[in-house]
Amino acid sequence: MRYMFILFPILFATTVASEGMFSWLFSSGEKITASVKLVNKCQLDSKYFIVRDLESGKSAPFINGLAKLATKTKSSVQLQLSQSVKNVTFAGNAVAAKKKMKLVADCSKRNLNDISKN
Repeated sequence: MRYMFILFPILFATTVASEGMFSWLFSSGEKITASVKLVNKCQLDSKYFIVRDLESGKSAPFINGLAKLATKTKSSVQLQLSQSVKNVTFAGNAVAAKKKMKLVADCSKRNLNDISKN
């Protein structure tokens, strides 16, 4: 019980940044422009990647490793390949949108199950 009296003032008396945990918990899908930085660990040029809002279908290309996407907080966004890339697949993990993000394109992992089915 003593710990509650210590934690409560610390949690609510401190200044919380707009990207903090409280903002994430209590935001209700406010409109934002997500600034997404690409960390490209693939042999494919960054210009072939896009970030897509899975709920609205909107996407934004990466220019010099940075994409700006109009979305909402907590919307699911995913790193994908542009439609201009043929015969190559890439599926990034879906993550919750926020104002400043970093997405990693890592092509070192391969799914061998897909190869064995052919």
